[in-house]
Amino acid sequence: MVMIIAVVGKGGVGKTSVASAIALELSRIGKTLIVSTDFMPSLEFIFTGADPLSVMELSEEGVSKEWEKVYGKQVMEIAGEFMEADDEIIHHISSAPGVPEEFMISSIIEQEKSGAFDFIVWDTPASSSTMHLLALERDFYNHLNRDVKFYLKLKKKFRISKTIEILDAWKQLAEDTWAGLERVNFILVSTMDELALRQSDTIKSDLGEMGFRVAFKICNRVKRGQPVSGVCSVLIEEETGSAREIVEAIRPQVSSALGLLSVIPKEE
Repeated sequence: MVMIIAVVGKGGVGKTSVASAIALELSRIGKTLIVSTDFMPSLEFIFTGADPLSVMELSEEGVSKEWEKVYGKQVMEIAGEFMEADDEIIHHISSAPGVPEEFMISSIIEQEKSGAFDFIVWDTPASSSTMHLLALERDFYNHLNRDVKFYLKLKKKFRISKTIEILDAWKQLAEDTWAGLERVNFILVSTMDELALRQSDTIKSDLGEMGFRVAFKICNRVKRGQPVSGVCSVLIEEETGSAREIVEAIRPQVSSALGLLSVIPKEE
């Protein structure tokens, strides 16, 4: 069974460093993919071709192009039922708000279904973008249910049997993607400052309302000797250096965190 671990939190708390350290630790025991859905990804500054894992950065432009490749023909078939359609309508739809984000999530779930990896680590964007992305996926699923009913009402006036077939396929994709999200292990990252801790509580609550569970919280960049409140399951001390040096420095603490998921056994 493939395990997906999503690292979430507000911007600036070090999610990418934590996600990268998690991916490197998991690569010791299984085939691992780390994927970023941040529209300003930074994994290229951390990993090299020599690292024993796969890296995927999903940019907005790249995702839009991939969406056109996969769904462009289907969009043309639907549009052609009602109007003269050309490639311009595909470009317009592929760049519409919500389309790239939705395809990002389904791309991650497709990687899970491919069987090519044992672990997938999802380096998410800042919390507001992540929650927006998850909400879009939920709304996409609900909207398709309404679309199918709407087209069924029009069936007598238009030759749209093919359209309904396509919408049914999209609905199945949305169902599969949402089911995949329900299998994700969400790890919440925060720093010890009051604002970050409060926002992390909000993120946990919002995820809970969507039916997702946060496995545990990591407090990152804890200063040596700093009093801790006990709100985090794992503490990672503040480190300095290059992005890769920080990732390497926090790997022992991250290994402890993965023990909470029963992925890497705790050392006696």
